[in-house]
Amino acid sequence: MPRDHLHLAHEFFTGNASSDDEVVRVTTLGNDAEWKKKIVAHLSSPTRVLDLACGTGIVTSAIGDQFPECELVGVDLTADYLEIARQRAKSSGRSNVEFIHSAAEDFTATRPFDAIVSSYLAKYADLEVLTANAARMLKPGGLLLMHDFTYPHNAIVAGLWEGYFPVLRWMPSRQLRQWLMAFKGLPTLVRETTWVADLRQAMHEHGFTDIRTESLSMGTAAIVSGRR
Repeated sequence: MPRDHLHLAHEFFTGNASSDDEVVRVTTLGNDAEWKKKIVAHLSSPTRVLDLACGTGIVTSAIGDQFPECELVGVDLTADYLEIARQRAKSSGRSNVEFIHSAAEDFTATRPFDAIVSSYLAKYADLEVLTANAARMLKPGGLLLMHDFTYPHNAIVAGLWEGYFPVLRWMPSRQLRQWLMAFKGLPTLVRETTWVADLRQAMHEHGFTDIRTESLSMGTAAIVSGRR
């Protein structure tokens, strides 16, 4: 993860793990749940999946619900988030899941994965390092899929998007107040990120094929996927 973006991730996600699920649901106007369904829908009977920047384990859990026999590994930079993910897995009675405290770029595994997925990681990540690691960890034909915010190209949608963050910063909700740093810094990060083009280039350079980009929710997010 680039140094400047690593410190942003720490700033954005310190002290707010308990409110993450609800705040993401509310601030994305419910779209987050649909985006995560699309992530799971890309998987086809996997036996071993890696969820990078797994957060509180929403995607990890959804994959486990859809594929109960699948072995799952969740990796995240923030210990508080991982604790919630572990509790989520325990409450579900899921024993075939492991959560590891690590930056996404630092994680490696000797046993290969059928798929590596992530949600909201790409804009922070060193995509060259991450993609190179993924190429080594995936089985032949394995899937790499990353989902994150994108800046909308439509002028009307962009105008609404720009006006939304100032509103969030003034909301009186205690939960939303925990996210002030994210609401202040995220707009600039999303405007400036070139993660879609960068990821596609890195995937091409590391031998991925069938590289696809799916725009979501009027261009406010995207999924990029490819096969090893």
